Amino acid sequence: MLWVIKMRMLPDLLTLSRGLVAVAILGLGFVGERALEAVILLTILGWTTDILDGRLARKYNKPATWIGEREFVFDMLMVFSGLCYLVLSGLTNAWLALIYVLVAAVCIAIFRSKMITMSFATPLVALPLIVASVRAPRAALWYLIWIAGALLLDWSRFKGVVREFLENAKKLAQRYMSG
Repeated sequence: MLWVIKMRMLPDLLTLSRGLVAVAILGLGFVGERALEAVILLTILGWTTDILDGRLARKYNKPATWIGEREFVFDMLMVFSGLCYLVLSGLTNAWLALIYVLVAAVCIAIFRSKMITMSFATPLVALPLIVASVRAPRAALWYLIWIAGALLLDWSRFKGVVREFLENAKKLAQRYMSG
């Protein structure tokens, strides 16, 4: 019985671990470009916990907790930490990053839509991979292999996320087209 209780806590612990991974990635920004491979590996670890926490929560029919309800916030912390690493290490232009974040913040505040947030987050998710493809090709290859494996293992979930995104885009468009 105690084992089942501990297993039901695991999704929340995996979600929380993304916060720790985000802090580690941010800290590696002060190390610089030589930490890029480590950042990619931590990013892979973080996104792996993202896949696992949802699967385990569904497997154990886990009711939503305070942490589970904020799972998307932990995802966005991961995304933002990657951008911060790239800026702090000098691999991305700080002014362009600042402008992007400000535009994103304004749009997110105006539209208050997860779909808008995801639209701004998606390029930031890809940015470490793009930079690594030039600066740390081995790490980029690991990341691409991980992405392919994650898609193969969790294709139906990926389709569901894309479907939800498109449905939210349609609702948002209808809300502003009819208003």
